[in-house]
Amino acid sequence: MKIQAVRLTEFGAFKDVAFQPCAGINVFLGTNATGKSHAMKALYAPIKVMEHAESTIPLDARMHEKLAKVFRPDDGFLGRLVRRRKGQGHGDIDIEGSSGDLRLTLYTRGKKKLDVRAATWKSEEPTIFLPTREILAMYEGFIAAYQDRELSFDETYYDACLALSRAVLRGPRSAQAKALIEPIEAALGGNVALQGGRFYLVRKDGAMEAHLVAEGLRKIAGLAHLVLNGSLTKNGILFWDEPEANLNPRLVSLVVDILLELGKRGVQIFVTTHDYLLAHKLSLLSEYGRCPDVPIRFFAFHRKEEHDPVQIAPGSTLAELPDNPILDEFTKHYDFERKLFDEDARSTA
Repeated sequence: MKIQAVRLTEFGAFKDVAFQPCAGINVFLGTNATGKSHAMKALYAPIKVMEHAESTIPLDARMHEKLAKVFRPDDGFLGRLVRRRKGQGHGDIDIEGSSGDLRLTLYTRGKKKLDVRAATWKSEEPTIFLPTREILAMYEGFIAAYQDRELSFDETYYDACLALSRAVLRGPRSAQAKALIEPIEAALGGNVALQGGRFYLVRKDGAMEAHLVAEGLRKIAGLAHLVLNGSLTKNGILFWDEPEANLNPRLVSLVVDILLELGKRGVQIFVTTHDYLLAHKLSLLSEYGRCPDVPIRFFAFHRKEEHDPVQIAPGSTLAELPDNPILDEFTKHYDFERKLFDEDARSTA
């Protein structure tokens, strides 16, 4: 199942936006507080619920609980996710898939808090959300702690840890997964192993506890394990919030290569990013047709004025976007560098 169309109405920072993701890699760009992560969570939470269609608990109750745990509004009140304005209101999340839809309405007042208007979505494979902070080091004891206590983490962390806990694949699928993560293991200098409830990076010189490994390496190590245990597989969906966080440029390039390989294997991908290298490399690959098997689409989240609702503009490359804060800042940096160069040249003439 692939997400084909999305519409968010009176939800979060959005008044009425609609966009059509591609089946490959979808890149969300924008300044802080433009709703990039909220948009991804609005897609992830309802789809994740549909992985467990068989339940004695009513679907609207399960949707309510999931959205509340993913967004963590005060007292679990979903009305706080509706765009702020005077009077009673409601917000809509509409997701159209390749063979089913999901349509939800959230209310600010009244007895009904959430209405599932349509739920024909068929989840074929697991949906994964990787938050900005890495999860490999926090894995030990996190699942039990989250179940027993009130922690200050939204449920994307819990879901990711549950995905990490799955057993490693065996048989033909294991060989395919191993081939995919070979470049990751080369960068790590070893392989990832779950032993006694704790993750280790196993190298030729011995095993190292995950929390002693650099955070950037832990991020891609966690991704490798999700591939090995089948959590990231054909027809699945990956949401990754700022994959470049705490990565050096060499590893960012590796992340691009990994995303392309996942896309070739049928994974639909959504990423948010502020990183010039990641976004520009994907843009060049799209512009010059270097990845014909993996469509790439960019979405600029922007406001016309400071307090206006967020709008979303699509493009096949960065150059097609009407608003790109990453390129804008690099242009300003170049102008600043040129100004210093010219001033220095004049002073020494």
